[in-house]
Amino acid sequence: MSKRLKFYSAVLTVVMAANMSVPALAGVKASGVEAITEGTVQMGPAVGNPDYTAAMESTAVNSADSSTAVTETVSGPLAGSPAEEETGHTEDYYKNLDVSQLDAEHLGILDEFFKNSVIIGDSVAENFQRYNMSTGAGDVVCNNFTSLAVAGYSIKKALLPNDGSNIHPMIQGKRYRLPEAVNMTGAKHVYSFFGYKDLNDVQAADNYERLLQEIKAANPEADITVISTTYMTKSFQNKEYNNDKVRTLNEAMKLKCANNGWGFIDVQDIMSDGSGNLPDEWSIDKQIHYNYQYYIYWVNEMKRYALEKLGI
Repeated sequence: MSKRLKFYSAVLTVVMAANMSVPALAGVKASGVEAITEGTVQMGPAVGNPDYTAAMESTAVNSADSSTAVTETVSGPLAGSPAEEETGHTEDYYKNLDVSQLDAEHLGILDEFFKNSVIIGDSVAENFQRYNMSTGAGDVVCNNFTSLAVAGYSIKKALLPNDGSNIHPMIQGKRYRLPEAVNMTGAKHVYSFFGYKDLNDVQAADNYERLLQEIKAANPEADITVISTTYMTKSFQNKEYNNDKVRTLNEAMKLKCANNGWGFIDVQDIMSDGSGNLPDEWSIDKQIHYNYQYYIYWVNEMKRYALEKLGI
């Protein structure tokens, strides 16, 4: 074990002990998410887009239940290896890290890192939790998420008061605005995915920042990470809602995250056909939603993000 890994493990033990007195709210796990059965998981073709050579994928088919999983095969040194220190290119190192080859020690660290995580956002975020509960079950990321995502949610709607007429996350039969809902889960890590319904709003980035600041103020011990808004399919675009506006929103949110000390996980171009669109064959509805197995891209980027943040 490297010296910095030993140091991190010691620190992690102290943090875990301090957090044991803050239990998650009973009955909140996967709030608003329906139970997943094998028949409800949307299947899609294997990844093999020639325009995206940075992340070659192989598709494994389980003949027992016909479910499809995508396993990343990008080559790269293991976390903490001398290769990373010799090159000095930390950003490229983590970007190309093959997280499918992590050893048990690193997986254990990631499992602790993601404990008490919550996903907030719209139906794309809601489907991430469906992936976590089905195809992704057993993964060190997927096992640690609670969902406060709501289909049809938007940044504007999340800022509205909880007056009974507006949609907000539901916990044990009652709706709560996100600042309070996050607090009720006891979440220590908030991952946010919004954007589609706000693309035509010139104040979208400012409103997004305001929403996350409200959540942070109500949950000062929680860290916040934005997952970039992803592309829509080429044919689904129009003058008001299009991928140019997706890119503009993401650039604005990168800056706001940097200014506020929040994390930013960029999956914009990973979820792309190489020309700035969501591939039709990756999409359930040929619009904005992915076939479930492609959430492996989110999971892998989350792992790289965590390892880089921890410096291991």
